[in-house]
Amino acid sequence: MDNLRCHIYGICQQEAPEVFRISESGSLHYTASVPAPLAAQARQAARCCPMQAIAVRRARPTPAPPPGHPAARASGKRHRIVVAGAGLAGLSSAARLRARGFDGELVLIGEEQHRPYSRPPLSKQFLAGQLDSEELLFRAEDDFDAHWLLGSPLVGLDPAQRTVLLRGGERLRYDGLVIATGVDARRLPETPVLSDRIHTIRTLQDAAAVRQAIRAARARRVVIVGGGFVGCELACTARAQGMDVTLVVNGASLLGRVLGEQLGEVVARIQRRAGVDVRLGTRITDWTDTGTGLLLRFDDGDMLDADLVILGIGGIPRTDWLNGSGLDTRDGVLCHATCHAVDLAGRPVPGIVAAGDVARWPNLRFDATPRRVEHLINAVEMGQHAADSLLDGPSRAQAFTPAPRFWSEQHGTRLQAAGVPALGEQVEIVEGSLHSERFVATYQRSTPRGAQLVAAVAFDMPRELMHYRDRIGLTRPGPQLSWQPRRARTHSAARHGRR
Repeated sequence: MDNLRCHIYGICQQEAPEVFRISESGSLHYTASVPAPLAAQARQAARCCPMQAIAVRRARPTPAPPPGHPAARASGKRHRIVVAGAGLAGLSSAARLRARGFDGELVLIGEEQHRPYSRPPLSKQFLAGQLDSEELLFRAEDDFDAHWLLGSPLVGLDPAQRTVLLRGGERLRYDGLVIATGVDARRLPETPVLSDRIHTIRTLQDAAAVRQAIRAARARRVVIVGGGFVGCELACTARAQGMDVTLVVNGASLLGRVLGEQLGEVVARIQRRAGVDVRLGTRITDWTDTGTGLLLRFDDGDMLDADLVILGIGGIPRTDWLNGSGLDTRDGVLCHATCHAVDLAGRPVPGIVAAGDVARWPNLRFDATPRRVEHLINAVEMGQHAADSLLDGPSRAQAFTPAPRFWSEQHGTRLQAAGVPALGEQVEIVEGSLHSERFVATYQRSTPRGAQLVAAVAFDMPRELMHYRDRIGLTRPGPQLSWQPRRARTHSAARHGRR
């Protein structure tokens, strides 16, 4: 463990609770000599660590699959697998393909010039100057044999000919394709296109530009647009750097679409206590570049001078290169539950799977509605599952049914979650209290089979969250239930904001 890197987000404890443990005092304890039965969990924890603080040494190599195994059969007939996207989901898919015994040609195509790197620190440690670009790179557990085509934007796909088209006209044939192109940062249509004082943060290049702009302008007044995780974490970083921060949110609460209004109010309280000017239900109607800054007008008539504006308003799936391919790309690449991509008629497209932020699929743990999940752990797990499904084929592949996990840090308060809180119809505080800002909240909804636990969220209670994580998706008869441990807990109930 690299203690200088570790921020105790608690992801490792969720992935390998018998190896990593967070004590009641908040310190991390771990087993240095991992027993063989727990080795796979420890390696997965290392893959999912956003800070890359865990190094696994002397890991046993994965044995080659026996004759007749699906991976062995696939290895013989799939001569080239192309991974479209050199981010975490693509890296995870490629590593899994090799681990499963695929020994054909493996090609990773990335639009950026960089090898895969961790994106969560871009709006935090990298922007604050605590990490440099080299420290963001994912540590490859195994040096798998692959061809890297970096700085190579994809411009087309021909499923009938099984080829991807690169900029410059080069066509690359594939026998299997993993689509993992991620998302682009969303921009507001009314923002000035040419102003160098308005930025987004999605890539390493974006974050480097923002860091340079802050230094060049000696920025003191920063406006951040967006009340999701990116916007809130940017506000934390800018405030920690001593800047005056205004957080502009069109919605009624911070993190409202993710956690609902009740918990969003707690986040807003934490932000305001740290000195952030939080403006809810507010929209910027006019942007004027004065040459020395930006003059912003809000829909309530108020005006504000800013040195810099950073947009943190979500992402748009990177599917423009798939136009005309016949794939269903409405809000991402639509997939069956197994991660196999489908066409506009709903039929699986031979030899194509999708993974990560760009993929939309039905998580049958909850229901049959296709959704996208933009979280780091999902990129790791879905990349692995997509590789498995590609090798196994549609008839043998299993459905991908994870309990999504994600985290955040708000001015020192650590937030961890499992499941999909947005599906919740009712929220119950089952541990701690909202007033103390240290609690566990469960989210449930009514289904034809009974009440279903769809999520659990913890504020500074990572150990307690473990009790609920493995119950996500379970149902019990009756319209309402309590998922509390047997010991008594202080709690209150409230309606979750519907979306």
